[in-house]
Amino acid sequence: MNEPTSKPWYREFWAWMVLAPLITVLVVSSITVSIAVRHADDEVRDTYHKDSRMYHFSAEQDQRAKALGLAAMVQFQRGDRGVVVELNGNTEYPEKLLLTLSHPLEEDLDQHIVLSQLSVGRYSGSLPVDLNNRWYLRLMPELDPELHKNAEWRLKGEINFDLGEAAPLNAASR
Repeated sequence: MNEPTSKPWYREFWAWMVLAPLITVLVVSSITVSIAVRHADDEVRDTYHKDSRMYHFSAEQDQRAKALGLAAMVQFQRGDRGVVVELNGNTEYPEKLLLTLSHPLEEDLDQHIVLSQLSVGRYSGSLPVDLNNRWYLRLMPELDPELHKNAEWRLKGEINFDLGEAAPLNAASR
């Protein structure tokens, strides 16, 4: 009588019925983890601080800007990548200002432009890249973007380059 020869384990149907779901879970979970790491949420850059489980917003810079009557108009000249800012208010005008353009979704696309004073209240700088779509704007006398919380005042606004090339900047009201 001939005994049937046994097949190696990897040729057995039931072995693959048990292993297939496990292999699928490993592949899908590794893809999910790589997507989560690559597209992690960006840090919120503003005057917020975390106290226990609550987030608090500090409006001191905005209140100072409002008390000084500060307002500005930003004009972008996209052809030659220039930026001109007209600053008005009851303040001592610094020699340089920092204009931060924050992308709504990707922190890696944020731009920091140092503006030099041309005349009293008039500043200019240049854009490193062409900009399109919508951006949040922040103007302050602190030149280091990491030290934005130390700025004496700040003005905020936003611009959509699809609609125009100028935007007003004002003290945020909360």
